[in-house]
Order: sequence, then structure tokens, then C-alpha cells
Amino acid sequence: MRAWMEIDMDNLQYNIEKIKELSGNSEIICVVKANCYGMGAVEVVKEMVSHGINFFGIASFEEGLELRQNNINAEMLVLGSLFDDEIEGSIKEGFHVSINTIEQLEFIKENKLDAKVHLKVDTGMGRIGFVEEDLESAYDYCQKNNIQVTGIYSHLSDADIDTKDSYNYTINQINKFSKIEQMEKYKNVRHFHIFNSGAIVRYSDEIVGNAVRPGLCMYGMLGNERINGFKSVFAMKGRVIYKRTVHEKTPISYSRTASIEAGETFATISVGYADGLKREFSNNMYVLVHGEKCPIIGNICMDMSIIKLPLSIYSKVKIGDEVTIYTDDIIKDIKCASTCSWEILTGIGRRVYRIYKKNGKNYKTVRWISEN
Repeated sequence: MRAWMEIDMDNLQYNIEKIKELSGNSEIICVVKANCYGMGAVEVVKEMVSHGINFFGIASFEEGLELRQNNINAEMLVLGSLFDDEIEGSIKEGFHVSINTIEQLEFIKENKLDAKVHLKVDTGMGRIGFVEEDLESAYDYCQKNNIQVTGIYSHLSDADIDTKDSYNYTINQINKFSKIEQMEKYKNVRHFHIFNSGAIVRYSDEIVGNAVRPGLCMYGMLGNERINGFKSVFAMKGRVIYKRTVHEKTPISYSRTASIEAGETFATISVGYADGLKREFSNNMYVLVHGEKCPIIGNICMDMSIIKLPLSIYSKVKIGDEVTIYTDDIIKDIKCASTCSWEILTGIGRRVYRIYKKNGKNYKTVRWISEN
């Protein structure tokens, strides 16, 4: 194979246990949207279910439907805002639905839908949700019309950012949500949740609500950094497909943004931006070959990229040799201001195989482009 992701299920489970420790007695709602952050939702969710996780956050009705069609019957909350047909389909599948407007509640009432509703409140994210002064009227509407409110939740905008300003803003959001949770009228609501990955890792002493929503931290990362005490879960890999020592200064790739000198060696690798190796990382990152850092030179192409081979390994490198493209450490070291680990991982292409490992051994390989 030309490109693949390796996902270590043992390390994933280790990280989930660390999240449980940080979260105390909170219920775990694992966020598995965007194909489980690129890891492959079906296989990862099945593994989580086998270890006792039974509640998952998804972005859309279609994401939940894919899991249902693969015989995953756990509870699921659709975190995104839903159109009417999606509300109806989600309720039919037994999903909990996020509600952000009175109009959505009116649709549920008019169609006599037996919904499990989570009211979203905007405590400072500024994206979707009821403003605080409208939350009570939305809840009252549900009570009056026998619509089951199973959750009230919010989202933190800055919890993964380590600055004083972000700390103050996050604490303010947490305090706002805490006051809502303590209101007598909501005493029968089953789920209260606002803590995302950043809050779980950075604010575990400030925990509020009775559930948490880990996402990226399950894979050992927060922002573009590794989390101390967590384990690495993923690695994206490819292969060397060409190698050459040049005899004169040679321009490299589209637009000739780089060149190498006479006597130096480059290799071409089997991964490009269609696989998820972002073009903006051209000339700004390295990959690993035989354990050595090899800088990407020139513009990353759709299906291939070019790397410079250091003298320490150039004679050892053979066609077909393995190249490590992304790990958490490599992402941390990318020299690009717009680096975003969420974007990197969710952007890894569907033609990239996912290989799942336990006890150091591969046990399943999935490639959606050939299976669908």
C-alpha cells in the first residue's frame, strides 16, 4: 500500500482511562465526529463500546446512521444543528438531538416526535445555541408540550489555549454554566456537559456538570502539543517511490520553490495533499525515514512529495522503504503558523488505509474507497 494510518487501540484505551481519572465520576461522551478525527469511526467506536463506553457525540445525522448501519447501538448525541428532516431521522434512530431554536421545538411538537432533547446554550462560543435569557423559555416550552429534555450543554471556545486571557474567559464560561446547572428548575435534567478536551486536561479542578466530552485528547494531543502522561495513538505513513543524486543544482517540484545542490540526494514519497499532507506545509516540515528527519522540499503535489535525504542515511534508503508522515511529535514541529491538528487529522484522505493495532500487532485494515 502507498499510504496508511496506524491506530494503536491499546494506547487509545489507556488515554480514555486517563480521561476518566481527570474527570472524576463524570459520564464520558466520546466525541467521534468527522470519522473519529480521521481514525475511522466504525472500528474505533466498536473498540470503545467493548471497553464500556456507551455514549458518543457525532456531528450529523449521517455520521450516526453510519454507526447504526454497522450494528452500533450505543447512545448518540448529534452535536450539530439539524434541519427538520434530520431531526425526524435522528429521532427515529434513537439519537439525542441538539436544539438551538424554538422553531426546532415547534417542529418536534407539531409532528408529535418522541425526542430526547439536549438544549444548547451559548455561554460565549458565539456559534449556535440559546442565549442565556432564552434558555428558560425554551425549557418551559418543552415542559408545557411534553418534550423530554435529557440534557443541557454548552461549548468552550478557549479551553485549549494556554494564556491568561483564555483562562479568564474559560473560567467565566464555566461559571455561567455552573449557575445554570444549579437552578432548581433543571433538577430533573439528566445530562449537563460543557467540558471538552481542553477543559478536561487544563481545568479538571474546576469541573462542572455530570458529563464530559473528550475529543482530540483521546489521541494524546491538545492543540498541536502532546499531553503529558498520555500515549501516542496514531501515525500516518507512506513509502519511498523514487530516489536520485543530482549532479548539478536542481529545482524541485511545481513553481521551483526549492532546489538542491550538486551531489545531494532527494527522494520522492507516495503521499501528497490528496492524502492529507497539506500543501501549505511545503518547505515547512519533515518526515522520518530510518528514524532521521528528512525535510520536505518544494511544493507538495497531489499524490507525491519530495524530501531531501541527509548524508547519514542516503545510501541506506531503498525504493519501498517506510516513511513516517505524521505523528503527534511531527505535527508539533511543523513550522507553519496555521497548523491545526484537528484540521490535519480530519483531512487525511479516504484512500489512505487505516490499520488497527493491539498488543503491537495489526488486526484489521480498512480502506473505504475500495469498500464503498
